[in-house]
Amino acid sequence: MFKEILEDLGYKLSDCGNHWRTSALYRGGDNSTALQIYKDSGVWTDFVSEQSNQPFRRLIELTLKGQPDKLKETLQSIKTGEQSLTQHKPKTLIEMEKIYDDSILEKLFPNYNFYDKKNISESTQKKFKLGLAGQGNMYRRMVFPIYNEHSQIVGFSGRTVDKNKNPKWKHIGKKNRWVYPAYVPSKESVDEIIDQCESVYIVESIGDAMALFDSGVKNVVVNFGLYISPAIITYLTSKNLKEIILAGNNDFSSPKNRGLMGSIKNYLKLSSYFDLDYICIKNPPKGYNDLGDAHQDGQDLKLWSKKEVNLKEQRKFISEFVKNNRMEFSKIHATKAQKINE
Repeated sequence: MFKEILEDLGYKLSDCGNHWRTSALYRGGDNSTALQIYKDSGVWTDFVSEQSNQPFRRLIELTLKGQPDKLKETLQSIKTGEQSLTQHKPKTLIEMEKIYDDSILEKLFPNYNFYDKKNISESTQKKFKLGLAGQGNMYRRMVFPIYNEHSQIVGFSGRTVDKNKNPKWKHIGKKNRWVYPAYVPSKESVDEIIDQCESVYIVESIGDAMALFDSGVKNVVVNFGLYISPAIITYLTSKNLKEIILAGNNDFSSPKNRGLMGSIKNYLKLSSYFDLDYICIKNPPKGYNDLGDAHQDGQDLKLWSKKEVNLKEQRKFISEFVKNNRMEFSKIHATKAQKINE
């Protein structure tokens, strides 16, 4: 039911297992992975505008705004479909997080060529316990096991090795619960390093994290996207942190710098939990899209990490940026941005 309606409205759906990814046509978006829509319920999340867990009807209302006749017809078809689904609705079960046996890693090939070409050392790759999948849902992806605080594997993140294959990253497990690579088994875990440093870098992808690792900066946590999750915020608040560095990407190829906007939104979100003197945004080195690109090109990320940020000037910049891009930020963001510069 959901698929037929969405395609009829012009949404081009990319199949991602239990959900689809597509662009947010209702607001004229061009990011083909911005919108996540679950197949079984139609519940959707817009990762760019930060609208999360919205009902399917709301998406239809937004898409057909200004087309009352088409909207009425489509909503009626949804109602009819929902009635049919209700007759066969299974009992609701409590969904537990799946735990995977460590032996599953034996199916991964110890092939490090892909990240060798990105200037990531083999020793760092081994610390992240990655391997190439030769079969299954992660076929031809560099696979990273995700561990919880009990050293149990609770999911996997896979980066395709084939050019122009989407999605670039694929995840198995409850990504919004991950605090990675904090608990990857090691002689000295990232969790312990963060405690010792009393600081942490928040980056968008595992590639960025490995680039920092290779440069000797190991107090790092991965967002797996633009926005910081409640699980990561909970983790950060449990630590005695003196510095939180938001190192999102520079999206130079996009008309709008989504990476910078994401970092600012994360900054404003964290401002509710931490003193502003403890939070800063530190973009990748000038001219580079992300830390992985900079590292591949031979940039010294250790030196980059030591550069100080003028916090007062940054607050002023954030306040002005939000003011000049009001359509991209919520009223809550705008209020927080105004306050940080007072």
